[in-house]
Amino acid sequence: MRLTLMTDYALRLLMHVAQRPERLCTISEVAQAYSISEANLMKVTHQLALQGWIETVRGKGGGMRLAREPKQIHIGAVIRGLESD
Repeated sequence: MRLTLMTDYALRLLMHVAQRPERLCTISEVAQAYSISEANLMKVTHQLALQGWIETVRGKGGGMRLAREPKQIHIGAVIRGLESD
C-alpha cells in the first residue's frame, strides 16, 4: 500500500498535536516542524476536523487539538478516512 502525501501529512500532524495535549497547536508551527507548506496543512487540517479527529479553534490564540484521547485514534481508521482506495 502506498500512502498519499496528504495522508502522510495528516499522520505527522496528529503525532505533533498528540505530543502537546496541554495547548493548542498552530498550522504554522506544524508546517515549520516538518517542512510542509501551510497551504497543504490547511487542507489536511480541514479534512481531519471534518472526520472528527481534531478540533479547531479559530481566531487569535486559536489552533487545533485532538478531538479524542490518543489511544482512541486508530491509524487504520485515519488512513481509510483519507485514502480513496
